[in-house]
Amino acid sequence: MDIWAPVQSAAAIAAAGIAAVAAWQARTTATKMTAIESQRRKSELSPRLRVTCEPFNPGSDGVLRLRVALIGPPGLDRLDRLTVAVRNDHHRRGEGEFRQHMDGPTQEEIKQHVWGPYRFTPHTGPDDAQADGMGRQVVYNKSLPLGEELPYQLEHTQPGHWMRSLTQQSWLRERGPVIRLAFNAEHQDHGSWYLPCEIDTAAMPVTVQVPQQ
Repeated sequence: MDIWAPVQSAAAIAAAGIAAVAAWQARTTATKMTAIESQRRKSELSPRLRVTCEPFNPGSDGVLRLRVALIGPPGLDRLDRLTVAVRNDHHRRGEGEFRQHMDGPTQEEIKQHVWGPYRFTPHTGPDDAQADGMGRQVVYNKSLPLGEELPYQLEHTQPGHWMRSLTQQSWLRERGPVIRLAFNAEHQDHGSWYLPCEIDTAAMPVTVQVPQQ
């Protein structure tokens, strides 16, 4: 009988355990490094957009053309989907505790209303893409190659039906000249990016680079 057999067996089990732990650590490290590299690559490929806002036609009153071009980076050949949305003056409009007063607006009406000076003209947009009925956003589901642009149409917003004391002129004066937009750019291999921007329409035409500094 080999008196060392139990010791050798225990040593073998310990060695196997150490090897298993080492293999697990190696896999974990590799997974983390892959995730880090993927995130670094995604950051490098963050889209750069050129956004231009101008009167739709000479002398047009309250109707604007918005042009959105993909201008970089060179390693990003295209976008597979681009959603453009109008942001409210405050990101929590219609959120939190709410109690309707008399014949005032419902919480859903407050959420749906566009709280800014401009919205997309409903049912307009590039190619087959169309703005929703509220003029809140346009989803472009086709490929946008590097160096190409998409045209959109904007129009003045109106005060809510419950704002009986506000005229159109008063509403727009209260809203100010700044359009707040959000771009959600997507690529099937690299993921998605959220890119907010603000455009001051006090003097047009105006062009901004996104991301903004």
